[in-house]
Amino acid sequence: MNWITESRDFDEILLRARECKYIDSGRHKTSSVKLEFDDAGICTEAFFMLLAGMMRWSQEVCATYVVLDPDPVNYFYRLFRKYPALNLGSLDTTREYLDRLNESPEGGSTADSIAANWNECAIFSKSDKWFIHALRDDGPTGGHIWVPELWSKKVVALYPPARAGGAP
Repeated sequence: MNWITESRDFDEILLRARECKYIDSGRHKTSSVKLEFDDAGICTEAFFMLLAGMMRWSQEVCATYVVLDPDPVNYFYRLFRKYPALNLGSLDTTREYLDRLNESPEGGSTADSIAANWNECAIFSKSDKWFIHALRDDGPTGGHIWVPELWSKKVVALYPPARAGGAP
């Protein structure tokens, strides 16, 4: 698991994350289905197990986690000289995931960690077989998991807080 520090890498990540956001909003179409969950679950062991499962099902070695709000460049990079983005590896552990999300950036406090200081994030695979887009809110449906229809029952079995969501 590593932080994204190079701007050329982050530029590509940001474009892909925005595409996830546009699909989630209904601006772009997809054949994937949406499941909803409480966005507070992102920082849990169970959620990491879901990410590991989806990487396994899509036969991928990594996925990317990125915070979109607060502004990743004008806020996070400007203050901490790295982007609020991580490459998650299929061999990473739950402990590494939770530790990295809660890590205070250099020059910051734990209140600046990407687990604590986010309003919008995206997590996606390189293959685009699945993605997650979340907006922090106080309700039970701030997180959206987009997967192939054939995966929807497997996702709910692996991560029971997920449930069928409505149209974007």
